Amino acid sequence: MAKRAKHSDTVMTGILVTRFKMGQIDVVDLKAMAADESRVEGCSAARKVLEAVRDSPALPRQQDSFPRSDPLF
Repeated sequence: MAKRAKHSDTVMTGILVTRFKMGQIDVVDLKAMAADESRVEGCSAARKVLEAVRDSPALPRQQDSFPRSDPLF
């Protein structure tokens, strides 16, 4: 039974990584999934993906979309 659960967790992790790379989910979605402990495989997989993408260059920076500059007037 443990082997089946491990395989299921691995598959879920792969699915989440793919969805993250495609832009279908973001860090907020992963954090919500990691907090939901009712789905064990999803929770564990989301934690693994969050840990892996923490320092990833694909992770959007916490900055404004448009840099603020002095007004042109």
